[in-house]
Formats: sequence, C-alpha cells, structure tokens
Amino acid sequence: MRERFWTIVLWIVMVTGAALFLGSGLLYWQGISAVEDRSEFGSKVEERGGQESGGEDELAEPMAVSLEAGEEIGAVYFPDLEISIPVFEGVSEEELARGVGHVPGTLLPGDGGNIVLSGHRDTVFRRLEELEVGDKVMVGLRGGDGLSVYKINRIRIVDKNDTSVVVPRAREVLTITTCYPFTFIGRAPERYVVETEFIGMEDEKQKGSDDALVH
Repeated sequence: MRERFWTIVLWIVMVTGAALFLGSGLLYWQGISAVEDRSEFGSKVEERGGQESGGEDELAEPMAVSLEAGEEIGAVYFPDLEISIPVFEGVSEEELARGVGHVPGTLLPGDGGNIVLSGHRDTVFRRLEELEVGDKVMVGLRGGDGLSVYKINRIRIVDKNDTSVVVPRAREVLTITTCYPFTFIGRAPERYVVETEFIGMEDEKQKGSDDALVH
C-alpha cells in the first residue's frame, strides 16, 4: 500500500514538473521570437537605408541619425495610459529587455522625419491596443529642452515583412510598432502599427515632478 502511495506521489511530481517546463518553454519561445523578428526588422532598415517606394509624403533620400547601440536616448509617455517608458537605441534582445527600442536608421524628435519605436507586445507595449485615434503620445530626449507631442492619426495592422512603416517622411511623424496578435504564441505573423503626427512642443516642467518624463 505504501509503495503504491509513493508511486502516485512520484507521478504527480513528474507531471507537474513537465507542465511547468513546457509553460516556461512557451514563454521563452514567445520572447525570443519577438526579439528575433525585431532584430531582423532593424537589420532590414539599415540595409535598405530607410528607403521604400510610394507615397507622396516620402523622401527620396533618408536622413538617419547615428547613435551608440544600447544608449538610453530618452523616454516615451502615453498620457491616456499614464505610462512612461525609457527608450534605448537599437532593437536587439538587450535593448528590448530594458524598454522601448529606437529603430536604427530612423530619425529622432526634432529632426523632421519618421521616428520609429518598437517594443515587446507582452511587456512595454502590452496596453498599446488601448490607444485610440486622437490620443497623444509624447517623447522626451535626454538633455532636451521639452517634450515633442504627437497625435495618433491612424492605427493599422501589416504583415511582419512590411517595411513601409520606416519610409522617410517629408514631415515629422512618430511610428510605433509591435508584434501582432498580442496573444499569439511564437513568431507573430503581423505587426501592430500606431502612426502619429507632430503637433507641437510642451514644457516638461508642466507635467510636474511626480511624473517627469526624462530623468
């Protein structure tokens, strides 16, 4: 009787362990897939020099900035979500584990063009779907003189290989992208893209010391 009891206990332990292992493996694969997708995306941007055809607001030649990979360049603030997230240069696993990544080969606020930010759907951008057209997004640069304010004018879903989101623009725009669907396990087949237009500057001090964007 005792041997049967310990056999049952052993089986319970083995089944529980296997379940935990499989669950952890799925979460790990989801995270790695998102990093790989975004790394490939950033590489395509650098290889293409930010160029893509079509669209009356596009520029013939890109105007890219040069920053050191992993450098903290500022923060992005979503007033409607009351969330502020640090922004780092690059879209490798290291940068995306720390916050939002600035896609290499795209511009910075104030440079007049397309600024592209990317982040994980299950961490920093897990609430991105809550944003609506008309909502504001603010970006502050370290050492900057204020916050660049943008208004969301379009939200769309594109194929993961669609690089049109990084096309240079004639006017300043902020493009935010993450993997989609948000609950997809593994390599997500699409991208969730939030497109905004620049509407002006705001003094960071007006936000108050409790929720200052850039420290």
